Amino acid sequence: MKHLFFGNSDSLLFGVHHHPRKTGDSTCAAILCPPMGQEYIRTHWCLRTLANQMARSGIHTFRFDYRGTGDSFGNPEDILSIAQWTDDIRSAIEHVRGETRAANVMLIGLRLGATLAAMVARQNTDVNSLVFWEPVFCGKTYLQNIRQMHKNMIDMWVCRMETPSDHQIEEILGTQYSRSLLTEIENIQLHSDQIEQPHFIVDLPNDVHYQHDVPGLQKIQRVDDENTWNQLAFLESAWLRGQTARKICQTADDMFERLQRFGVLGNVLETSAAGSR
Repeated sequence: MKHLFFGNSDSLLFGVHHHPRKTGDSTCAAILCPPMGQEYIRTHWCLRTLANQMARSGIHTFRFDYRGTGDSFGNPEDILSIAQWTDDIRSAIEHVRGETRAANVMLIGLRLGATLAAMVARQNTDVNSLVFWEPVFCGKTYLQNIRQMHKNMIDMWVCRMETPSDHQIEEILGTQYSRSLLTEIENIQLHSDQIEQPHFIVDLPNDVHYQHDVPGLQKIQRVDDENTWNQLAFLESAWLRGQTARKICQTADDMFERLQRFGVLGNVLETSAAGSR
């Protein structure tokens, strides 16, 4: 495991490279795109566990913090556009490809990180495949839910408490965001049928997804994990999904193997994708 800073000198990003633990040079790399705000904090342990598992499988795995998040430079309220975070993902791809011999790059995004990964993949031929873990498809619903949690949290205090909220910034669950960023998030409508790369969606049983028009490009795995994203009681609890992380690791390993063997993953996922419909 190697800790490092990368990117532009005026907005350095913090990253962790989990090197493959198998002998030989791996040509496969996975970049983990985390959620934002409180969800970033809750899921940190789980994403680190996933990265370790994938490294043991022989895959270069890279975790990083967006600018204004975690140990990267900047403050959350200074992020004015989603484009700044998608640029950070591109910087991570460039760094990993420069540091490794990886010919195959996979983006694994969790929650809003999955949405950002999809945006990058649409315009980046360096991305060969994707994994969406409980992705955010509708930004408006997502913001409504976390704003309601924030309101419920404030209402629990014995004395009246106010948090910053004006035309420039808004605090949600302990993180301050710019209005321009929140407006862009609110307008998100992610359609998975617009993604050209093979992708694997891991989600809860009742969530609805857009069916891809091309047979074989999409595979959906329903998991029995409890939906705790919008429950205030779990706000400060670590999001532990060890079993699901193992499933994702196994699927990612299989996707890379098929990419290397056949060159095109979509054709060999056709049967699995048909079974998920």
